[in-house]
Amino acid sequence: MSSVPTEDDGRIDGNADFARELTLLDVTFLGVGAMVGGSVFVLTGLAAGEAGPALILAFALNGVITIFTAMTYAELGSAIPEPGGGYLWVRTALGRSQAFLSGWMSWFAHAVAGSLYVLTFGSFVTLILTAYFDLTFGLSQVQLQKVFAVLATAGFTYINYRGTKEASFTENVVTGIQLVVIVVVIAAGFRVVVSNPEVTVDNFEPFAPNGAGGIFIAMGLTFIAFEGYEIIVQSGREVIEPRKNVPKAVFYSMLVVVTLYVLIGIVMLGAITVTSELEATAEATDSIGGTVLPELPADPEVWQVVGHLGEFGLAQAVGQLLPYGTLIILLTGILSALAALNATTFSSARVGYALGRDHVFPEAVARIHPENHTPYVSVVMSGALISVMAISLPIAQVAAATDLMFLLLFLQVNYSMIKIRRDHGAELSYGYLAPWFPYVPIAGIVTKLFLAVYFFNYSPLAWAIAIGWISAGTLVFATYSRRRIRETEVPETRTLVEERALRQRPYQVLVPIHDPANAERLIDLAAPIARRNDGELLLTTVITMPVQTPIERHGNEERASEERRLLAEAMQYVPDDVPAHRTVTIGRTAGRSIVDVARRYNSDTIVLGWRGRRKRITGVVLGSTIDYVVENAPADVVVAKTAGPVEPRSILVPTDGGPHATFAESIAGTLATAHDARLTVLNVAADLDEAEEFVRERQIALERDGIDCETAVVRSEDVSNAIVAYAENHEIDTIVTGAARAGIVPRTVFGDIAESVGERFDREVLMVKKHRLVTSAAVRWVHKWFVTRSDETDDSE
Repeated sequence: MSSVPTEDDGRIDGNADFARELTLLDVTFLGVGAMVGGSVFVLTGLAAGEAGPALILAFALNGVITIFTAMTYAELGSAIPEPGGGYLWVRTALGRSQAFLSGWMSWFAHAVAGSLYVLTFGSFVTLILTAYFDLTFGLSQVQLQKVFAVLATAGFTYINYRGTKEASFTENVVTGIQLVVIVVVIAAGFRVVVSNPEVTVDNFEPFAPNGAGGIFIAMGLTFIAFEGYEIIVQSGREVIEPRKNVPKAVFYSMLVVVTLYVLIGIVMLGAITVTSELEATAEATDSIGGTVLPELPADPEVWQVVGHLGEFGLAQAVGQLLPYGTLIILLTGILSALAALNATTFSSARVGYALGRDHVFPEAVARIHPENHTPYVSVVMSGALISVMAISLPIAQVAAATDLMFLLLFLQVNYSMIKIRRDHGAELSYGYLAPWFPYVPIAGIVTKLFLAVYFFNYSPLAWAIAIGWISAGTLVFATYSRRRIRETEVPETRTLVEERALRQRPYQVLVPIHDPANAERLIDLAAPIARRNDGELLLTTVITMPVQTPIERHGNEERASEERRLLAEAMQYVPDDVPAHRTVTIGRTAGRSIVDVARRYNSDTIVLGWRGRRKRITGVVLGSTIDYVVENAPADVVVAKTAGPVEPRSILVPTDGGPHATFAESIAGTLATAHDARLTVLNVAADLDEAEEFVRERQIALERDGIDCETAVVRSEDVSNAIVAYAENHEIDTIVTGAARAGIVPRTVFGDIAESVGERFDREVLMVKKHRLVTSAAVRWVHKWFVTRSDETDDSE
């Protein structure tokens, strides 16, 4: 079981740690730089060739569907502001082994995004040198592009190696320059749009020449432009006041970027005209990046010319709007590509650091430089991967592979947000909570899955790259990471004290003790069950630790001694003929710890105490501890509403013949035999004749097991009221009732009948549930998606 990471974890290299130096402006510019970066200068032209004028709709729709995941990142980034981002959250929700592929994909996606930006840098520098200065240095254009890409990667790898503040300052300067240029371009374009609206109207007809398919492909192709919030949350440990500033940076950067992209789309396609010079330029243009350019028709539209120009589409379009516009865009594109490269190198290195810290990569990857306070080994590895991808792939396919990787990563992150909010919500300190839970992350899952599947129509190679990388990750995990996880994993629950009885038996009843006043009664209930099954008792107490403190650093020996004394006092109530073991455990919450203890010691039955009041808050029924144990325990469960020591003289067991009711009959019979009490089997039904026959069958079955009982039937439509009335009228002191057959999305834990009886009957009530492996697993799966359980105070007695 995984625990929520904290700011104390992961200082592998001595006392070296990240420096908190990034302000809200720094981290916002980091996200904007990554989202605008090379994407606006390269991908707008490529996407225009797919969507036509509907490119502006593709940008707007990307902004809409991205906001779902942005809210997820803002929430989790404020609650868990740690390096690793999406990988870290998947690990928290699903465990380290299941999260490995998430981190593997995240590391690759950021590195491939970096290669897109260095290829943009190389393409633009090469075009300037060849077109304006006729310099080739004896190399082809493609060779020049690759050389400049590798040089840029080396330079920004060194900047990120030196320190976060240095990288952040560079990012702020470059991002500021590119934003000024983009605003100037937009202003110049809108001057044309306002003065010649008929040109814009003509350029926008037809609006979607390739239909919805073209829009969807353009959305998938440009999706990388909207993933900068992943980079923002990667910097969590280096941000000042991360719980406040990380969510703000996510939304500020999204607002800026979506607005700029829509406006750029309008200007690029609505403010220029197809001239013979522009058409000739398009015909003569080759894509340095290896993009497959479409053939121009005889009388091309603006969007067709821009699409044919590929990564140079925006630069050539702006040449009509500003003096030296093409050169300005190429120079700004160079700076923007460097800003985006800086951001993705920063983010990729943090993912690699998180993988090293979790021991699924070699621990050296998680080393922090003692002077620069950067994960220097991970920075160098990420720089090397960026260089390899830049040399290996053309721009269009790099962009496609990156988009697909991020889409797959975001699927996992959105699901993890559901599970983290449900399982760890009470443990975390949130700076932002996404509204409409869980519909926001579900919408994120559906939209990202649709784009990922549809994207196969544009780039089967992107899917081949993704499948190949995931397969390689699976091999790495199987041959290296799995062994390292087993060697280094720290469990959610740890045993502090364990005292074993001399005798051990195959059947075990686990008795968690929280309130000393109830210890005697819980043991009185558990001992007969153990005795009847030739079993033993395991008494346990749980020390809960706040999420801010790592389990392995609890350091609370005084509290452990107190819990040990509590168990020693409880041992006086254990009968001599029943062996009893004792253990003190420490964990995040009582419910999860009890389930973990039951699983670790192979317990067969768990006996819990209950105060007898149902909760009146959303998501909690009997109490957070009881709810969790009943739904997740790998054992039968008995929940007892007790009133101190009780010597039952008359026991009532309502039954309908189901598996839980049959288990209730067995428990009631066991208690009746142990205390020589009268046992009554009751059936409430509308047809008395059928009820009489049914209870006689149940009486025969119990007598075969050596249990004497009486029978009774009651005609009533209100089952719980009839049970309570019968018990009160016949001086019953204990009711044992089984769980009802719950619906696929239950609103109760044991069923409304059992819980209503437990709440209304003023004496002892035992609610029991038989563990059924297949049904329990199915219910747990449904709960992950549809049922929210709040982690409230522990309510087991």
